Amino acid sequence: MDAGVSSESSVGCGPRIFGIFWTAFSSIFLFLGIWLTWSAIESRGWDTVPCIIERFEIVADQSQKQSFRPDLSYRYEVDGHSYTGTRLWKDKEGSDDYEDLAEIREGYAMGPEGPLATIANVTAECRVKPGEPQTAVLIPSGGAMIWGGLAFAGFGGFFVLIGLVMIFTGGGRRSISGGRSGGTDSPLLGIVFFLFFGCAGLAVLVGLVIPKALEWADMRGWQETEAEVIWSRVTSKSDSDGTTYAVDIFYRYEVAGREYRSNRYNILGGSSSGSKGKREITRAHPEGSKLTVLVDPQKPWRAVVDRSLGWWGLFALFPLPFLAVGFGGVWAIFRKRGTQPGVARRRARSGGHVAVARAARLDAKSLPADRWVRAGGSRVGTFIGFLVFTLFWNGFMTIFLREFSGFSDGGFGKVIGGFAVLFMIPFFLVGIGMIGATCYTFLSIFAPRFEVQLVGGGLKPGRSARLQWRRAGGRGEPKEFTLLLIGREEATYSQGSSTTTAKSVFHEEVLFETRIPQAMSAGGVSLRIPEDSVPTFHGKNNRIVWSVSLHANIPRMPDVRDEREIFVHPHDPSELP
Repeated sequence: MDAGVSSESSVGCGPRIFGIFWTAFSSIFLFLGIWLTWSAIESRGWDTVPCIIERFEIVADQSQKQSFRPDLSYRYEVDGHSYTGTRLWKDKEGSDDYEDLAEIREGYAMGPEGPLATIANVTAECRVKPGEPQTAVLIPSGGAMIWGGLAFAGFGGFFVLIGLVMIFTGGGRRSISGGRSGGTDSPLLGIVFFLFFGCAGLAVLVGLVIPKALEWADMRGWQETEAEVIWSRVTSKSDSDGTTYAVDIFYRYEVAGREYRSNRYNILGGSSSGSKGKREITRAHPEGSKLTVLVDPQKPWRAVVDRSLGWWGLFALFPLPFLAVGFGGVWAIFRKRGTQPGVARRRARSGGHVAVARAARLDAKSLPADRWVRAGGSRVGTFIGFLVFTLFWNGFMTIFLREFSGFSDGGFGKVIGGFAVLFMIPFFLVGIGMIGATCYTFLSIFAPRFEVQLVGGGLKPGRSARLQWRRAGGRGEPKEFTLLLIGREEATYSQGSSTTTAKSVFHEEVLFETRIPQAMSAGGVSLRIPEDSVPTFHGKNNRIVWSVSLHANIPRMPDVRDEREIFVHPHDPSELP
């Protein structure tokens, strides 16, 4: 039977209104990231004033949230008035890593004749806030705070860019050159999406994986030294994503007659889920016990208990899929653009060559004659695609939320955490939806599979061929089985600033339909293209598509909806009246 049903996907006001709300919401986090970045770098623009450090010690107190803080006092003068400063950073009170503070302290303890045992009356420079001489810091905000703000701004900016694309293109697809596309040019939104993934992977690779790999290689030259455990415990951090645990062994050791301290256990640091193994480690190194640590001979305040990577070495592979998906996706978009009809037409020497090449290419992708092929696409490939995207989407969301919701330092730390939790809620909902979709595609792997064969081939309007099917595996017994012949016209056109793609099914014919299980496993039917039908055509803005669609409803399993395009040839000039 013929069908005049038309479905039209119009990208007008709806996507633009959604894009406005999307952009407005994402802009909050873009501006918050910019503000965080500015707050972190603000102290770098404060006035540089000479000062005298009277005291700089590191206080260790495991009862505090941050176990190590600087016990600091320095004197400076502004406009003839003397002031005393006690702050090391503008936005931090202390640190969980003793080495962070030790490295700063050692920089001031280096005298002309070697390192000083104690820091007293050491000349240095501090930063004083203009207009508030009583507000000063010894060093400006660290790079971690700056990069954290930039990451927050970059993440928000990515979604702002998506919103702007929806606003200015109406959710449609725009060519790379900026012109409107009828569906054949590269989508700008896709390029932005893939670039985000690629840049995220590149940032992890350059900012974390490579530096840690170089440090691990350098540790092979560190020297074994005996140390004494000061405390040994398992610390925990809880956030909206759950609770993570870390080994915290604080120890002292001597190098060249001078005592140093550290609480670094392994090369990566940080925390992770699971506390059983970590508690076994701390029980093996109780307070007062001896253990062997590796010490950097060039910087003896740097030490580590375990330099092996273990299974964490696999973390080095983490950015590789991001890079592959991101930059591979961009490459695929550009490659596809290079093979589009408009580009192919410019490359061809004549219009006839283009038409012949295009027809041959379409024919090769359609249902071949006299050969059994899958009725639909690869279900395993679909599942793998969903799985990879789901893992990296949820993994990236988890890492991002853990980083920012765990902030507690400074005046805006809690603001970051609160906004991060609020911001990530819709994206975690997307992640949950992707998990459901992944499970669905996984179950579809085990649904009944069918193969089809076109006997005779050479389909033309008014001619018939025999279409055969057979079951090729899978589980479950279909309740209903339907085989359809569908003819569909697709046209893309522009109306002002909006791009509209109209899809019209001009022919829909039930070739075979049954509820009898024995008839579903294998069979054949005559397939005839109507005499007055238009053959297959793929133009720049218009397409005529013929396909065979196989539907099977399976109880308690995903239904089968497989479709295979068939190529309907035009009549030869000699066949025309």
